[in-house]
Amino acid sequence: MKLEIRNERVKITAHFHELGSVLQGTRTGLCDGLEIDFTVESEVPPPEIARLIRLSHQMCFTEDALTSRIPITKHHQLNGQPFEIA
Repeated sequence: MKLEIRNERVKITAHFHELGSVLQGTRTGLCDGLEIDFTVESEVPPPEIARLIRLSHQMCFTEDALTSRIPITKHHQLNGQPFEIA
């Protein structure tokens, strides 16, 4: 967009917790949410900065993967050989 910006920073904070028992095979890791803090300094009019920030969210592969249902393919190996988990 060729906007004059400076001191741009993005800070991501993830919140997690675990439930269940490892010994009983019920342990589960859960993500409670993410916080995205986007900071920028600029003399560009706020509507243009808002457009830039919206586009940055739209173009973020990680944000898309975390907020969309995407296929996940898992491959496992044991001693160098493919290993299927039932």
